[in-house]
Amino acid sequence: GTMSNTKLWAITILAAAIGWVLLKAAPALQPALIAVVIAYLLNPLVELIEQRLRIKRWVSITILLVITVGIVVLLMNLIIPPLVNQATQFVKEFDSISKNSNQAVEELFVSLENQGVPQNMVTELRQYFDQFIDWLGGSLVHVLTSALGFIFGIIDMFLVLIMVIYFLASGKMMVQQIVNSTQNPLRQTLRNLISGTHRVIWSYVKTQVLIALIVGVLSTVAFLFIGIKFAVLLGFMAGILNFIPYIGSIIAGAVAALVALLTGGLQQALITLIAVLVIQQIEGNLITPRLQGKSTGLHPVVILIVILTGNYFWGTIGMFIAVPVFGLARLLISEAVKLIKQME
Repeated sequence: GTMSNTKLWAITILAAAIGWVLLKAAPALQPALIAVVIAYLLNPLVELIEQRLRIKRWVSITILLVITVGIVVLLMNLIIPPLVNQATQFVKEFDSISKNSNQAVEELFVSLENQGVPQNMVTELRQYFDQFIDWLGGSLVHVLTSALGFIFGIIDMFLVLIMVIYFLASGKMMVQQIVNSTQNPLRQTLRNLISGTHRVIWSYVKTQVLIALIVGVLSTVAFLFIGIKFAVLLGFMAGILNFIPYIGSIIAGAVAALVALLTGGLQQALITLIAVLVIQQIEGNLITPRLQGKSTGLHPVVILIVILTGNYFWGTIGMFIAVPVFGLARLLISEAVKLIKQME
């Protein structure tokens, strides 16, 4: 009837308003959101320790946090120094590199002209190349500044840590109380949402972390084997950027090939490019389908739009989390629609 339509509109508008506020508030709520996510991801481990060792929950949380902090410190000592060394060296050499690259590019264009490629085509190619370099430079600077911003965010980390402990200790109870305080059919909807969220997030996290690890290791090994400068840095970057579907691996590959071109010459750049393409093919055709199955089941174009939207709202971090967030939003909408139909 007309009533249910009005109700539907009212609920939709309300939901949209809440969604908008959350989107805009996301940066301010960032520490809390990060804490919720970390607590959520660590919770299964806490429960595992709790059950296996038959100890109280707070002891289990303490053990886990000590282990986590230990691992982080270890990783920082193992990974960060070579990364920082390579990054600082990269920045130092960047000036000389860019001079070399300009020369190399000049020679390339001159030789193209000599081989009888029309002048206007060469000019156009030059423009494209300049645009590409500008874009790449911008992206690189952006990635580096985000990384630095992340490091300066360590102060927030303390806040996050405290909230993580709090959510680990009482998060499950809080959720349980909220669910219990509602009546059917809303209670059922909340239960569906919780189980659906588990499904969406865990399938995504498990597969993405595995894929990123595999790609990172493969890339690092390949780059070391080829003998590119900054191999570890580039391999690490390839792994991390792999969390951004499609776009990430393209950026990582382009940067690696460019570094190879500027530090090792054309031949090394071509070998690198081939290696990158091979790894991307392996990932796209062997690894991802095996692990992911049809867990997202989204068209590539949809995924690209989702990533760009994530980037628009939350910057670099948004690109990393766009796909699971979209999955959750889809889940939320389908459950809301079911609920509204039941209420009529």
